[in-house]
Parts: sequence; C-alpha cells; structure tokens
Amino acid sequence: MTRTALILLAGSALAACTTYQPSGVEPVRPNFPVRQPPPGQAPPPAIEPGVQPGETPPPAAQPTSPVESRPLDPLPSAQPRPSDSYPPPPPPPAIEYETVTRTSATGQVVDADGPPQSYTVEAGDTVYGIARKLNTTRDQLAADNNLSAPNYVIRPGQVLKGPSSKTKAYVVVSGDTLYAIARRFNVSSQAIADANAMQVSDVIRPGQRLILPDGFRDTGPITSTVRVPVASSPPAQTPPPRPQPAPTQPPPTSPPPAQAPARTPPVTTPPPARPSPANPAPAPAPTTPPIVPSTRTPADAQISQLGRGRFLWPLRGDMLSTFGPKGTGQRNDGVNIRARAGEPVRAAAAGDVVYAGDQVPGFGNLVLIKHADGWVTAYGHLSRVDVKMQDKIAQGQQIGQAGDTGGVSEPQLHFEVRYAPTPQDRARPIDPMLVLPQ
Repeated sequence: MTRTALILLAGSALAACTTYQPSGVEPVRPNFPVRQPPPGQAPPPAIEPGVQPGETPPPAAQPTSPVESRPLDPLPSAQPRPSDSYPPPPPPPAIEYETVTRTSATGQVVDADGPPQSYTVEAGDTVYGIARKLNTTRDQLAADNNLSAPNYVIRPGQVLKGPSSKTKAYVVVSGDTLYAIARRFNVSSQAIADANAMQVSDVIRPGQRLILPDGFRDTGPITSTVRVPVASSPPAQTPPPRPQPAPTQPPPTSPPPAQAPARTPPVTTPPPARPSPANPAPAPAPTTPPIVPSTRTPADAQISQLGRGRFLWPLRGDMLSTFGPKGTGQRNDGVNIRARAGEPVRAAAAGDVVYAGDQVPGFGNLVLIKHADGWVTAYGHLSRVDVKMQDKIAQGQQIGQAGDTGGVSEPQLHFEVRYAPTPQDRARPIDPMLVLPQ
C-alpha cells in the first residue's frame, strides 16, 4: 500500500473517532456509593463518559493551537529519471536519389600490328606478285623467307611468311570491362578474347592494348544513366544540454508564516542579500566566438582576389557571348569562345571530374570539374570528351575537343566558373573574366 493511501486511511479513521457520537447513550453512573461533599464545598466535577478521575480530558476538550502545514515530500516514483531529460534522437538522414550518367569504355583506338600474314604459293605465282598481295616489298619478302637472289625460287604449296597485318587496338582505361569494350565495338567478348589469345575471364589492366577483331564497328563510349541514393545532410543541431539530477527535496514554494513571540522587542531586518545560486558555476574561460558561414554573395572585387592566379584559359579565341543578362529575358552564366572544330580544350585548373556526358539540355557534350576551395568549372559544346567521371585532372590537361554540339551554329566553347564561399552554399556562377588571366 502506498504512502498516500495510508495517509488517507489514517485521516478517515481519525475523523471517525472525533466526530462520531452514538445516540441514546446515558451518562455513566458509578456502581459504588458516592460521598457527598461537606456543606459549603463545591461539588466535584462531573465525570465524562469513559474518563476516570485523575485522567486528562480527551483532546477534544483541550484548547487547540494552530498547526503549521507544510507540503509533503515528493514520492520517489514522482521524481524524473535522468533519462527522461534527454531529447529524442535526431531522425535519420533522408535518403534521396539522383540521376547519374556513367560513361565506360572511354579509351582510345590506336594503330597496332596484328598477327603475321601468310601466303600459300600457287602455280604461276612470282615473288614480286606475292609481295604486292601482302603489301610488302620483294626484298623484304625474300628476307623473311630466306629466298636467294636473283632467282627467288618458290614451289607450289610452299607457305611464305608475310609482314604483320595492320589493325586497330583499344587502350584499356581504369574501370573498363571486356563486356563494355565489346559493346562499344559491336562484337562479342569471345571475339576480342580470341583476337588477343586470352580467356574471357582474364583480368585486363589500364594501359593494356587489345587487338580489335575483324568486322568491328566503333560506336563510341558506352553511356548509361542510373539512379543512386544520396544521403542529404541534416541541418546542424545544437547539442542538447546535459541533464541535471533532480533535487532530492524541492525548495518550499513559500516560507512558513512567522509568528511574532509575545513581548519581544522589534528586530531590525537587515537589507536582503543578493540571491546567489546554491552551486555557483565557475566563470567560463573566454573563447573566440564561432565563425558563422556567410551565405552573402561575395563582391566582384573579392571574387577577383580569391580567384587570382588559379585559372588558365581553356582555349583562346574571339568572344561570342559575354557573362550576364542578354536583354531578351535570357542570361549567360559563362562566356562563349569561338574555336576551330576539334581544337583542344584544356582544364583551367586541377581538380576532379564530377560530370562527363551529354544529358544536360542545351550544352551538348559537357564536362564539370570540381576544384579546391569551392570552385567549379564547366566546359560545354564539346565535339569529343577525353575524360570520365572521377578522373583527377591536372591544370592544362586536355579534357576534350571544341565542337558545335548542343544546338549551336558554329564550333565554340561554353565556359563557366562557379564559386561557393562555404561547403553549405550552392556554387553560384561568376564572370570568368574576373579570374582568368588578362
């Protein structure tokens, strides 16, 4: 039974004892003779029922004094647990999906020597005629087959060795698979394996040259679009304060009423002291205030100072369109530079390729490079892309060739520079002329 229930039960019993009066009960009379008092003496006091002579009257007959009341101590079960003071854990980060374009089999096709040619001599053949068929010279054919001049005697059925055939080879890059290479050149994986005396399951390495089999057709790098999960960054939260243990006894809400003792001289009350906490916390040591990232767009002078010396021209040419609004409700977030078709386009600064593809409308073949300290550059309308996503690029390295993809009327390069002052900010386009060498 709880303490509260015991108190209520005791109170009920106490009330019943003090207020209940039985009806129809006559006063108690003694069963022995009572001596009368002598004349002139006051009679003895009447005896209350149930009270013997010499005993103290019941409490109801005694004068009562005011009883000071005070709040009951809180029950142990009512005290908050320390764990109740902790806030709920933050929700897990929301999972979002983004569309990513991936390009594979982006290696180059180069000239290569194929397997040696051979020719079986037939009746009427001459060394000179066979050399022409094998695309070599008579002297070279004679040297390769130990034929003696000047007669160069050959017999029908004789097999002559010719020079190596000229063919094409693919240079493997990081991330390539035999399956992706076969898709690019419209052949089977087994055909590539047979042309290179290897197994389909063999490992291929960057820089390795794979002879392309007869009948191949180059369809260009393989581009695929996939959706990948991306965890969005939760908003920054202030760490919750550490919970303080609950006091064992709460302070009284109001002081008990003071009773002035009788005939006590007045006491002069001193001025109230300034309240101080029971456990004063030590003064915190002075610290440098935290730096709050600013999302305000930097001025042109700041941009020019921050980007000075970072970038090179991706290519040189006449300016077709400058940065800013164009007066027809349109805006150019970069500059457009006239170029020759196929002219090399070079990285303006070192960084990582974060996009390489043609899935952004209006830009044709596009490359995005992320640089240090919040800078990003973009290269559009390329006729050819020579890099792939996640490549690390050096400043001045060729990343593609200028072209007219994306619906433009002449070969050109669309070049953008974007800048984010803090990692929390979105990179905003700035005038490339502020940071390019003059």
